[in-house]
Amino acid sequence: MGLISKTSVMSMSRIVFASGLLLSVLTGCKSATVNEAAVCPQDRYTDLAPAPIASIGNPLEVNQDNLDAGRRLFEKDVSPVPCIECHGRKGDGNGRMANMFEPSPRNFTCSQTMDDIPDGQLYWVIRNGSIGTSMPAFEKLDDEEIWLLAMYIRQFSHSE
Repeated sequence: MGLISKTSVMSMSRIVFASGLLLSVLTGCKSATVNEAAVCPQDRYTDLAPAPIASIGNPLEVNQDNLDAGRRLFEKDVSPVPCIECHGRKGDGNGRMANMFEPSPRNFTCSQTMDDIPDGQLYWVIRNGSIGTSMPAFEKLDDEEIWLLAMYIRQFSHSE
């Protein structure tokens, strides 16, 4: 019985995340200062996706319709909470809830970091969450929605 199952860890992660969200709502938490998320590159030790998944490229075509769909998901159309709340409108990890988490949310604007993360790894983290961080699993999203989010997230490190 000494081992904690992945399901138990994910359940605990959801409880911690929901508690932070509730605290944010009750206290009107606003990110008034830039947190360490804006650091580039960030030190992260996220579990790696299995090789067959990590090596998958985004199957969707990069076009304005797909980027717009990804933006809608990022800003409002996902649960338990939209990505923007932690990662911020600019994707720099300075969302409204960012200061509540250690480590800070990923800074997607840092090309030094993002260029080394394969699309399949982004997919894996969005689908499964990231143990040891506040990144929850978005298990209710279908494959296309996850790829749309990965595409939208990727553009933060390539915009001027």
